[in-house]
Amino acid sequence: MQAEYLQSKKWFYGFLITVLGLLFLGVFNLTTPAVALAADPVSLEITGDGVSTPLTFTSAELQTMEQYQHVYSAINTWPTKKWYVGKGVKLRDLLERAGMVEEAMLVKFTSSDGYTVTLTVEELLKDKRYYFPGFKGDNPKESDGYTQGSSAGAEEVEPILALVSVEGSINPEYMNDLNSLLLMLGQRAVTEQNGNLFSKYVNKIEVLTTEPEKWDKPQANPESGNVPAGSMVALSNAHMDDDKIYYTMDGSNPTVNSPMYNWISKRWWSARGDVLGKINHPLGPIKNNTTIKAITIGPGKYDSDVVTFSYQVAGAGSEAGTETAAPGAEDQKNEEEQKKDQPITLNDVAAHWALNSINELVAQGCISGYPDGSFRPDSTITRAEFATVLVKTFEFEHNSGKTFADTAAHWAKDYIATAAANGLVNGYTDDAFGPDDLITREQMAVMIVKAAKLAPSAEKAQFADSSGISGWAGEAIATATKNGLMRGYSDNTVRPGGNATRAEAVTVIINALNN
Repeated sequence: MQAEYLQSKKWFYGFLITVLGLLFLGVFNLTTPAVALAADPVSLEITGDGVSTPLTFTSAELQTMEQYQHVYSAINTWPTKKWYVGKGVKLRDLLERAGMVEEAMLVKFTSSDGYTVTLTVEELLKDKRYYFPGFKGDNPKESDGYTQGSSAGAEEVEPILALVSVEGSINPEYMNDLNSLLLMLGQRAVTEQNGNLFSKYVNKIEVLTTEPEKWDKPQANPESGNVPAGSMVALSNAHMDDDKIYYTMDGSNPTVNSPMYNWISKRWWSARGDVLGKINHPLGPIKNNTTIKAITIGPGKYDSDVVTFSYQVAGAGSEAGTETAAPGAEDQKNEEEQKKDQPITLNDVAAHWALNSINELVAQGCISGYPDGSFRPDSTITRAEFATVLVKTFEFEHNSGKTFADTAAHWAKDYIATAAANGLVNGYTDDAFGPDDLITREQMAVMIVKAAKLAPSAEKAQFADSSGISGWAGEAIATATKNGLMRGYSDNTVRPGGNATRAEAVTVIINALNN
């Protein structure tokens, strides 16, 4: 018995020593990364049929190469203006080491997160790019990317892969390696949007001999021909995003230095509804025979062909160069005042039941169409958008009303605060307004009745679905329908919980103005 006990004890201690040994080895491996990381990891790969010697560089190797440091001016597609400072390796030095061939046409940058940026060799290495110290104009805090800055004092800069950089500052002491490797390049013109090309975490460059495609030509609405005096011309192209439209109205051919049409990229249209029509607005009003020339310029493709649009106004002579320029010109403020009373050309409302109301409110500058010339009358409208249009239409004075937790960083913050201060809107709770929620017809009724300051109706609304009206909205719907601001549908429903359309929103506002 004792022998069995001793044998069992001996086995247990042997097992315990074995387990502890394995644990020790595991812990040792986990706590000695120097063994696994003895070799510096690869930071950058250069490959593709456009180089004769594909290469890889470690971060240590990149740091030993000649370093280039400079301040960069950049405008993104929102658009806002930003400073950058970067220090790193010139792209032309890297590509020269890899033996870039003469047939190389495209350079594709890929980041570790999968993001890609493609540029033509011509725009990346052959076109001159600059740092514009005056690109923010007289106000160093100016950040509106659609205002014209100064090109005075421009300094030519090299495109680089930055090992250290800082965004939003010209102080190199703030540089760090958080975005390394960061693609950085200058602007070809003081208004060019290049910030969208500043790609973070680049770990691969592909140089290709593929012939670049050409951007599609701009289109115009209305097209060339006879137009009534005061017409507005909307330009558009396939994407209205990174593909920028540049134009002239003086007979010259447009270039990247010409006025830009679609300053706000389409990816931001839904978030910038308050200023979209002001910044990306149609050209005009056309009062004389006018020629507009336009071109599409963007990254990774050849420029489009220049297209010419000619307009003849009955009884008018030719007077090139007298039409309205894009926002950013010195007379922008006067231009906006002139536009308010001019006819608006929209390409999707000609046969719409709300045509007159849409044209009237658009002409007043209280709501806008889209840069492609459309209004999208049957699309929905958000709570923030409707509150903004109300504030603009009824000219409520801006003041510091309530800021909800979910509107503090919203584009319509000031409009919602003004609407709240004037008693037009309430939140779902003290902290939540739901600015991007689609507005319902009963919510719209409450807001418009308050904006119009109508006396409440003593009668109840009589609709087939009146039982579905929320208690807090019953009086407002009754008041709005009694005063002709809102009407029911042909089936005698009011659809209180249904989402209001842009056409319906415009109509109730115009009805309130005319009440």
